Amino acid sequence: MTTQRDIARTAGVSVAVVSAVLNGTTHTRMSEATRARVLQAMETLDYQPNQAARSLRLNRTGMIALILHKLDNPVYAQLLRGVYAAAAERGGTVLLGDAETMRSGSQFVTRLLSHGTVDGILIRDDSLFDDDVMAELRSHPKPILSLDYAQDHPWVGIDDRRAGEVATRFLLNLRHRRIVFIGGATGHAFQQRYLGYQQEMQQAGLEPAPHLATGFGEQAGADGLRQALQLPAAPTAVVVNNVMSAVGVLAAARDLGIAVPDQLSVVGIHDVGLMEHLRPAVTAVRMPLYELGRAGVEGLYELMAGRPCAGGIIADPEPELVVRDSATALADA
Repeated sequence: MTTQRDIARTAGVSVAVVSAVLNGTTHTRMSEATRARVLQAMETLDYQPNQAARSLRLNRTGMIALILHKLDNPVYAQLLRGVYAAAAERGGTVLLGDAETMRSGSQFVTRLLSHGTVDGILIRDDSLFDDDVMAELRSHPKPILSLDYAQDHPWVGIDDRRAGEVATRFLLNLRHRRIVFIGGATGHAFQQRYLGYQQEMQQAGLEPAPHLATGFGEQAGADGLRQALQLPAAPTAVVVNNVMSAVGVLAAARDLGIAVPDQLSVVGIHDVGLMEHLRPAVTAVRMPLYELGRAGVEGLYELMAGRPCAGGIIADPEPELVVRDSATALADA
């Protein structure tokens, strides 16, 4: 049976370093190269930690819960990769839950927390959770970390305001002036994206259009476009609050006989592989969701160890514009 001493010998490190990698602790200083060498040695030697003994020693199960709104949302793919990778490096496992199933009286939270099932919880966007459920989550001693801004507990997030700025600035540089922001709801992330749009419009000396907060998904995008076309000055371009709603914008534009991008330019926030296979392929702002997933797990493990989580906005990498075919320069008047 492979032991931690075997791993230490193969990786050329001390047993203490191997233990630190396995337990996700930060007391032992090491470089990322050293951590990678230990992980490679574990894989080479096919090391399987004794989870039962480890749980008893640390009073942990090795499992964290990740609760998202609508697990079938393809935007979460990179986030999940980051969460799984960071948890696996610490010998942990991930339990997935859908916020849509967590309603008052569902007993989901009680079953999740009352029997020692998980060591900590990651959630995405507090505003999408039932208030009573959030109160119950906070009433338990298990640490909670939000993958978005939160007032009442630690959080780590992505720069949603910057995403709104990047999308809007791109369209302004293409000489568009009648730009409308559609989709999303009242949550912090969506408000920040609209604020980024609003600031860029004002800096360009333009009046921002009101936020057409039609919700999420394809139908929300279609509804948002139809509302935008009813404004006193119809838009020549739209920033869409989430990229799946951009799919609805394209569908509604086709139904209404509006050519994209010749008559309407479209930029979505977030990016998924599907966007490059649509026609036209959708220009989008790629967000660092993989890095968010990793940072969330790292912060949660700090909390689980009784240490504070620095949290805050992930500054590197920044939101990145991925230029495709759904936006084009407006012809000179």
